[in-house]
Amino acid sequence: MPAPHGLNPLAKALLIRRSFRSTLPAVCAMAMTLTMIGHAQAATVSINIPAQSLGSALQEFGRQTNLQVLYSPDEVSGLRSAAVSGNLEPTEAIAQLLQGTDIAYNVQGNNIALRSRSSGDGSLNLAPTNISAAEESAWGKVDGIVAKRSASGSKTDTALKEIPQTINVVTQGEIKMRGSQSVTEALRYTPGITGGGFAERVKIFDEPTSRGFTPTPLYLDGLHLPYGGGSTGGSLQIDPYTLERVEVLKGPASVLYGQNQPGGIVNMVSKRPTATPVHEVVLGGGSYDRKYGAFDLGGPIDDQGEFLYRLTGVVNDSSSAIDYASQNRMMLAPSLTWLPNDRTTITVFGQYQKDHDVPEAQGLPAYGTVKSTPNGRISRSLFLGEPDVNKYHREQFVVGYEIAHELNDVWTLKQNARYADVNDQYVAPLHGYAFQTNPVTGLNDKSYQTRYGVDWSQHNKVYGIDNIAQAKFKTADIDHTVLLGVDYYHFNSKFLGLYDNPGPGIDLYNPVYGSKFNFRAPYKWDNTIKQTGLYAQDQLRWNQWFLTLGGRYDFAETDNKQPLSGGHSNQKDEKFTGRAGLGYEFDNGMTPYVSYAESFLPQTGSDVSGGAFKPTTGKQYEVGIKYEPKAIDGFITLSAYQIDQDNMLTTDLANPGFSIQSGTVRSRGVELEGKVNVTQNLRVLAAVSRNQIKWESSNDGRQGRTLAMAPPLTASAWINYDFDISTALAGFGVGLGARYVRSSYGSDYVEDSFQIPSYTVYDAMVSYDLEKSPLHVKGVKLKANLQNLTDEKYVPGCNSTLDCYYGEGRTMTADVTYNW
Repeated sequence: MPAPHGLNPLAKALLIRRSFRSTLPAVCAMAMTLTMIGHAQAATVSINIPAQSLGSALQEFGRQTNLQVLYSPDEVSGLRSAAVSGNLEPTEAIAQLLQGTDIAYNVQGNNIALRSRSSGDGSLNLAPTNISAAEESAWGKVDGIVAKRSASGSKTDTALKEIPQTINVVTQGEIKMRGSQSVTEALRYTPGITGGGFAERVKIFDEPTSRGFTPTPLYLDGLHLPYGGGSTGGSLQIDPYTLERVEVLKGPASVLYGQNQPGGIVNMVSKRPTATPVHEVVLGGGSYDRKYGAFDLGGPIDDQGEFLYRLTGVVNDSSSAIDYASQNRMMLAPSLTWLPNDRTTITVFGQYQKDHDVPEAQGLPAYGTVKSTPNGRISRSLFLGEPDVNKYHREQFVVGYEIAHELNDVWTLKQNARYADVNDQYVAPLHGYAFQTNPVTGLNDKSYQTRYGVDWSQHNKVYGIDNIAQAKFKTADIDHTVLLGVDYYHFNSKFLGLYDNPGPGIDLYNPVYGSKFNFRAPYKWDNTIKQTGLYAQDQLRWNQWFLTLGGRYDFAETDNKQPLSGGHSNQKDEKFTGRAGLGYEFDNGMTPYVSYAESFLPQTGSDVSGGAFKPTTGKQYEVGIKYEPKAIDGFITLSAYQIDQDNMLTTDLANPGFSIQSGTVRSRGVELEGKVNVTQNLRVLAAVSRNQIKWESSNDGRQGRTLAMAPPLTASAWINYDFDISTALAGFGVGLGARYVRSSYGSDYVEDSFQIPSYTVYDAMVSYDLEKSPLHVKGVKLKANLQNLTDEKYVPGCNSTLDCYYGEGRTMTADVTYNW
């Protein structure tokens, strides 16, 4: 098996999967094996291993020495290692590591074999084992771009190929490689995900669309984040530098997570304390006066490795391609892990972030962006608002804890809890709903547009707690991983909106600023959603067959208040959702599967009679193949699906300004994604998505119409090459990517129907690793990313003829990273 990216070219990574104690005696190789000659074992190696659990220390020993360690997991369970540091021979280092334990070692060729002195058996059972490309945790770091495990689709540490639903994983390595500045940008190369529109250029919210459904709910470490609803604000934004990975679970996820859109969820996995020291500082610059700084520090606090910490921070100050717009951020995320014993883990964490921006939504008319006019195209730099009026201030914080305790060899108890709070204000003149005669030229030539002003203040709070009992056991020849869970979710949203409609107009081609806005006509809401869910899941494995069964019963309450008018509605719902998936893992790495999943989503608001809306419901049928090649480090997924969502809100034609639930939407599609570390130097990722989402039923004339901002075909590819250390270009790396989006509709109403042109955008990267270069400057790496290399002028999406958004023009970011 070829060595994974980043290892010594002579090394091959062998990770032996631990089996249940009732199966093979389970001798595990917890690190790497070298195809080297025997005398290399006597060479000194720079080693730095803090005191920690012995199993983790042996993994780190194997990584730092490139040697294979053979041992029985039962014999090291509950033991802790001594700290080892310095330039040492591997045998000297392993002896220090094992001080104070009952474990003896003996060298067998290129292997180091361990056994308990009290076992009375000097032999090791080197039975055939299952081999994977590299060790990986579902919640941990991934070396490179190819992830093999996830917890988003099962709430357990499970191989991706054994989860019978599509899951796309964007690793921190890929985020850095492509220079992503937001979660929306991190998901640009993910099939079935579109993020064009407000979130693409303004970047103060992340509102991705999955399989045609928007917005895709955002989760942080498995718990829901507050969401205010559209561009009114009230949403936390998580900086991608604080994340270990971003995962997209496609399709309904209610069995594990409760109320959700049927298109899927985005689960962001935070960086957490680690036994391996982390020391990184980043300084950056770039287009539009970008000034950027970040740091990531972590490792053991004490010599015994009982306490671990992580501290991550970001500061950012930059202007924008849009005139007068700017971004300013300060963020700090500390976390602490306590390991009182080998069976218990307690982690507490927090995050504080403050944003002071001058935003510009830039919702522009189709005339002048998508469609040509006698006046030409509207400038991409147009500031539609007022420089002295526009502002966006957000203060957000998160605090929580995660506890896991192994009761015995079967049962593990877990509890995750978090409180998240966001308080923000968005003030801006926005696009209007009509053109007027231009007061300067006297012409009504679609150059002068009305505006309306908004002053939106929102305070959203969410508390979530998830209690899990996990059991691993065997019945006959069937392995089980069972989850029994109960979770609680409480979300409160308070909103105050002030408006000026219609406000002063603006010339879209020759703007003159200084108009005054008088914000009035207040509107308030005070909405609360509570949900309690009871769920169960069983992941069954029999030889190469696997079956996932899950069910959940939810009790949900939606309480809507309108303080100014005295309006009040309350809706209580109970809902059962189910999930089932079956797959078979062939010896060649192919794993076909079929699955079915359901979702539900309570609705806020009420109809004309004051009655609360019923939840929308969704169901998905999916078939697919997951392929994990044996001869190369990669992962490929192909899936086809159909999703139906019922009880959708549509316009009440008899009562304008109100809605009724007459809509059904159907999404059908095919997705293909592949990520491969072809060699140590070459990485490739590619994705294609074909999606059609239409109104199956609607009372307002949209039946059979394709939804707006839902491109039928997207495709992307990225290739990255790092030059070998034996060449004259040692240390250099280059990357090139392309994103294609086919023409889509700008409105799903017949009277406004128009097409948005297809477009292709190219991205690029160049890096220079000074440690691998002839300069040999340890730990320093330079990197520059270019988005939209050719400065393509395109429109990624429109909500109507008066609400279109330009895509970002050519933008460069440059960073210097120092690791020590």
